[in-house]
Amino acid sequence: MNNQLSQGSLEVIMNGGHYDKPIMQVLGSKKIQGSGANERFRLLVSDGKHSHSFAMLATQLNDKLITGELSDYSVVQIDRFVTSLLKNTGKGEKRVMIILDLTILTPGSQVGKKLGNPQTWTEDSAVSAPQPTMQPVPRPAPAPAPMAVSKPMAAPSMDSSMLSSQMTHPISSLSPYQNKWVIKARVMSKSPIRTWSNAKGEGKLFSMDLCDESGEIRATAFRNEVDRFYDMLQVDKVYYISRCQLKTANKQFTSLKNDYEMTFSPDTVVSECMEDASSVPTIKYDFVPINEIGNKNTDSLLDVIGVCRAASDVQELTARSTGKLLKKREVTLVDSTGGAVVLTLWGGEAESFDGSSNPVVSAKGARLAEFNGSKSLSCLASTMIRLNPDLPEAHKLRGWYDNGGANMDIVNISARSGAYGGGSGEWITFSEAEAKQLGSGDKGDYYSLLGVLTFTFADNAVYKACPQEQCNKKLVDQENGLFRCEKCNREYPNYKYRLLLGANVSDPTGDQRITAFNEAAEAMIGKSAADVGRMFEYDKAGYSAVFEDIKFRTFVFKFRTKMETYSDEARLKTTVMNAAPVDYKDGNARLLKSIKAVTGVEV
Repeated sequence: MNNQLSQGSLEVIMNGGHYDKPIMQVLGSKKIQGSGANERFRLLVSDGKHSHSFAMLATQLNDKLITGELSDYSVVQIDRFVTSLLKNTGKGEKRVMIILDLTILTPGSQVGKKLGNPQTWTEDSAVSAPQPTMQPVPRPAPAPAPMAVSKPMAAPSMDSSMLSSQMTHPISSLSPYQNKWVIKARVMSKSPIRTWSNAKGEGKLFSMDLCDESGEIRATAFRNEVDRFYDMLQVDKVYYISRCQLKTANKQFTSLKNDYEMTFSPDTVVSECMEDASSVPTIKYDFVPINEIGNKNTDSLLDVIGVCRAASDVQELTARSTGKLLKKREVTLVDSTGGAVVLTLWGGEAESFDGSSNPVVSAKGARLAEFNGSKSLSCLASTMIRLNPDLPEAHKLRGWYDNGGANMDIVNISARSGAYGGGSGEWITFSEAEAKQLGSGDKGDYYSLLGVLTFTFADNAVYKACPQEQCNKKLVDQENGLFRCEKCNREYPNYKYRLLLGANVSDPTGDQRITAFNEAAEAMIGKSAADVGRMFEYDKAGYSAVFEDIKFRTFVFKFRTKMETYSDEARLKTTVMNAAPVDYKDGNARLLKSIKAVTGVEV
């Protein structure tokens, strides 16, 4: 077997030159930092003439080493690499080769020995060494990196015009022990500006996630740096960035595979990359198949991709801790593994999402939550959502779904134990809900039901609420032209109308008293709360007719049910989360499926 190494290639690379796909031998490896997904390994490599221990393996290649596929004495072709200058205490700077991609030509078990008699390469040994002659002929780099990095970065007057691709460092090489570096990175995502206030003062911040071909990193800007950089830095654009502070990453708030994170400082320099940036990748994903999500630990941050099979309407709820009005939408994703999971979108993403065309949805860094035995994903401020991304996985899913995948039987991990599955769960009846004792738990249960609205309590269905967007408290009429909100402790001359509808819903097995808040009530009535409020004030007959007209209409209800205590008496409280007209095509398909399950007859 021919294991010819690219003799002399290490000398070319360590002098700042370029050598196309050198063939080398791995003589050893050593773990240098991190754990789990953030482990870093250093390799001792040989080209047959020289050996060098400052070769670092990119984290995406760790599995090759951990599984034993890449072992001592393996002969490899290094398909992609970059070099970086690192500070070497007391000895100036040392060049490190970071291996981004490689092909194992011969496993170490087959080679079994060191090839040639390589001598340790050092900068001193290279001073008098002649330029090697070899095949293939190496191509010199356009500019030596040592001069480009050290001189500009040390100058206090450095500005963005001095940044260029000739002195960039890979993100994977950054550490707090360096102070002279420039990265060329793409902005994967950028958070909104957030503010805080505490005993020490107040301020604002935003964060963003950056990536290059070697890795990814979180960057955060505070106070004045928010004003300097927020409008300048745009998602999907590429920038040169230098002079940020580096510190250990807080893994509670990021799923990026980097031990460190960056903080912008008054000295930070940023310049947009105006040349071709196609070599810088976009978002880096580590997708988990949906059927495997149920095996992951709660609160894990996961990457997922799937086709939107169903999406609920936007729902409003009030945060208990802050009283802030929140908006959410639950999207059910499916993939070719036969799994389905609910992904909850919040705020603007929830309002703007359109699932009518069954788009492919990718999410990076969604948090896994568990409720009553069912698991679902929820977006954080840092979660990156993309619709129909230009990814091989997305194109493959599109083809699968459009060619039969839409009719595939699925297992929804978010619809177990009666949990609400974002619109894709099975319909159950009131008797089945009672048999399952839904609502008896501490946190309540969710389920879907096909039912008829048989009675409405119209007299108190509309009320005047606090005009503040985040507050829906009922106002007290001061009878002097002003209305008082006890929650906000303020008086207002105006108000907004909101609905709070009590009603009865029946199905063939029973009936239930239900409560529908604003959006759910509007969906049932078919009119806005403002319209109903004006009718209540100025058109009593029309107001009464509205509630008469909706009697005996059939809806697909999504309920939340929970046992609550009133005057020492336990009662089941059932709240309408959503009410939608019946999709008879879907209803007939469910009926046929039930007939087949009961009789075994194919209809």
